[in-house]
Amino acid sequence: MILNKAIQDRQFSQLINGLLVLLQKWQLSGKHRLYVWLSKHYASKVITHKLGGREFVVPVDEWCFWLEHGPQNYYLDEFIPFFTFINQLDKPFTFFDLGADIGTVSALAKQYCPNLHTIYAFEPNQHSYTLLSHNLSQLGKPYIVENAAVSNIDAYVAFNSSITSTIDHEGSIDVNTAGNTRVYSLDNWLSGAEVRRVLPYVVLKIDVEGQELQVIQGATKLIQQAEVVMVLLEIHPDVLQQTATTAEQLFSELESLRAFNWYVPKLANQAIDRNREFFAQFPLQQFDIIGCSQNATT
Repeated sequence: MILNKAIQDRQFSQLINGLLVLLQKWQLSGKHRLYVWLSKHYASKVITHKLGGREFVVPVDEWCFWLEHGPQNYYLDEFIPFFTFINQLDKPFTFFDLGADIGTVSALAKQYCPNLHTIYAFEPNQHSYTLLSHNLSQLGKPYIVENAAVSNIDAYVAFNSSITSTIDHEGSIDVNTAGNTRVYSLDNWLSGAEVRRVLPYVVLKIDVEGQELQVIQGATKLIQQAEVVMVLLEIHPDVLQQTATTAEQLFSELESLRAFNWYVPKLANQAIDRNREFFAQFPLQQFDIIGCSQNATT
């Protein structure tokens, strides 16, 4: 495959790659200085890990994989509680990875959730999408990957991202400016000419840098018609301020479609009291929030 050849050209030799894998996993003095040096001289390279026994590549110049000791340890304090909720369903499910980046969460879901059936992954950043496509091809699960953003419209819009790193977790679309980035609403994408099967159990990871409310609006039919829905929704104070949105608006938008219970995985799945403002209950910081439709087993 041309894609695999492109990845191969970016890989280190086996010996150097093995050393870098160990260095990412270890907590060492000078680790950040090494990361900075590698990012300066080898920014186009990838480090090849094994995640769930399968190849998984990460860019050299993405600090989070050094900070979290490799993709297999990627923010597990939030994702393990989420996967625990999913596994209570004990049914095959369709996983929508919205803002998939390079596919780390999809790969972890494959490792921790035996009932994962199909992955639909969306990522507008071309650099991330290249690695995402490769990483999903290694998982051995049915998948569709789109080099596209998700919102409540179907259009081509501008995409703004940093030019200082290979991938940019904070890249975002500008729906008011025409551009080259494809954006879909999920309901329209699912009703397209190509047959896309969605199981009665649906899981959505929504990490879309300011388009959270619009993603929900564009997935009304999906959320209402699924038998069970589970959501992992990013709540980021800076993004909320930039978009003049509140956490309560995001919760209410989903609750207008069906009843949900809400939990904070980073805080041992503490339940959210919907009679109080979110940031009156929790520190003013970024959280990933679990939403479970009330007919789910919790």
